Amino acid sequence: MHFILHKGIVLTKVSDVNLLVATRDAWEDCPYVMLLSPTEASFWRFFENGLEEEEILDRIEHSEKKTLLIKLYNLFIKKMKENGYIIGEED
Repeated sequence: MHFILHKGIVLTKVSDVNLLVATRDAWEDCPYVMLLSPTEASFWRFFENGLEEEEILDRIEHSEKKTLLIKLYNLFIKKMKENGYIIGEED
C-alpha cells in the first residue's frame, strides 16, 4: 500500500528547518506551512519517492530505535491525514 499525497505540497528546507509548504493547488485544503522534524521529513521523502508502506516499515524494523520510530511513524501518518496532506491510500 502507498499513500496518495495532496497535489501541490512541497518539502523544503529553510535555515536547516524542514517545512511542508502548500502551493496554490493545496491552499484551500492544507495549512500553508508545517514544520517537520528530520525524522518526519524522511518519512515524507519516502512517500514522495513512491515507497510502499511495507518498505518503509521494513526500514524501520531494521533500526535500533524501531519501537520509537513506529510510534513516530503512526503519529505522523495521523497528523498528515488530519491536515489534508495525505488524501488517501492505494494497494
